[in-house]
Amino acid sequence: MANSGLIIIGSGPGGYVAAIRAAQLGAKVTIVEKEKIGGTCLNYGCIPTKALCQSASSVLLAKRMEEFGVIVGEPRVDMSKVHAWKQRAVDELTGGVEKLLKGYKVNVLHGEAKLIHKNKILVSMPDGKSSELESKYILIATGSKETIPDVPGMDLEGVVTSKELLGFEGLPERLLIYGGGYIAMEFASIYNALGSKVTVMVRSKVLRLMDGEISKRMNVFLRRKGITLYEGTLLDRIEEGQDELVIHASGKTGEVVLGAGMVLVATGNTPNVEGLGCEDVGIKTGEKGIVADELYRTSTEGIYAIGDVLGPPYLAHVASAEGRAAAEAMFGKPTKVNYDVIPAAVFTIPEVGTVGKTEEDLQSKGTPYRVGKFLFGGNGKAVAMGEEEGLVKVLAYEDGKLAGVHIIGPHASGLIHEAAIAMHAGVTAEEMDSCIHAHPTLAEVFHEAVMNVTGQAIHQLPKRR
Repeated sequence: MANSGLIIIGSGPGGYVAAIRAAQLGAKVTIVEKEKIGGTCLNYGCIPTKALCQSASSVLLAKRMEEFGVIVGEPRVDMSKVHAWKQRAVDELTGGVEKLLKGYKVNVLHGEAKLIHKNKILVSMPDGKSSELESKYILIATGSKETIPDVPGMDLEGVVTSKELLGFEGLPERLLIYGGGYIAMEFASIYNALGSKVTVMVRSKVLRLMDGEISKRMNVFLRRKGITLYEGTLLDRIEEGQDELVIHASGKTGEVVLGAGMVLVATGNTPNVEGLGCEDVGIKTGEKGIVADELYRTSTEGIYAIGDVLGPPYLAHVASAEGRAAAEAMFGKPTKVNYDVIPAAVFTIPEVGTVGKTEEDLQSKGTPYRVGKFLFGGNGKAVAMGEEEGLVKVLAYEDGKLAGVHIIGPHASGLIHEAAIAMHAGVTAEEMDSCIHAHPTLAEVFHEAVMNVTGQAIHQLPKRR
């Protein structure tokens, strides 16, 4: 029986960050990983999709090159090279994590873990052997898995999850995406740009958890790019046709029947706790996942949990923050994650960035607020880039502190962090107003939106009285 100060089940962004932080604090750490180091994010989620997004964006840029005075001809997509680029990014980053773990002397054991005691786990290894590990602390960081709706035809060939689609090296001529969250929207943008005929079918509306104005604008952008969109539509069944999948659905306008070569099911995630043995060691679970306190302690002494196993939001950076905080709770000075300021990015084309409250959140609680907006079309850098679509929307409380910021437009994934830092520090709109921003930059759009909160936006016509 091997001993360790901390055993971590799972090596995704939560698990490996917790391992490194615990090692920095002097702990002896072992990670048990069932599949590949880096978890879903590095291998089947965040990283490979962003590599594909780079290829997709490059296609769109190549098609516009003549506008910028560069003659290159009509671009061709070589999917084998696209996937080679994707795999290069994955391999480089997973290899980097492996080097980090090795550098911090974290022991990595490949196998499937099951809790058998508050201080012990049983690891079943690929070669059929098993081993018991014992430690003072155990951290569950097994992430989440994609949910598959109970709809006839989900087992047909050609009906895939995002993980399976990432492993498919061809280009589906016609792709139907069922779902309207960030995963669905990213794949819709990617495959539309690469050349697939994309149809999106969603039960309510696209990006429904984000600010309503962002959702509406994304709807417009999707349609403008040639993506067929069915909102408020429920998938009833999928059947095998002569040379295609036949999708039957029902929506606001009645029954919908259409064909597709491939169907991507992207309807959400659920905590990945199956087979862990949580019930055997008395770990309490709820509707959202494992129940843990503010220090990530479960109901069983010595066992902690972080990331997607706790339920939404299913975000890699939240898992990383929780992993660091959990390690510090075990071996150092306890810290707390600021859940009021969680930036999120959606790598659609154009991108979306969001942090804090939506306008709907504030309205539902009757909270007084002010709004400031500015369009990318009024920004010098955006015009020079030829990317004028979208806006920055700033919501501020009456005392001037920022309540939420929502961006749809170029480089939104990076710009949102200016807002996140301001919110984290408690900076007011008036204080942001006086902060000089370099010209010409996209960051000026955020600055102008903040100035608009105070009625002082410069590059915007005055409101009619």
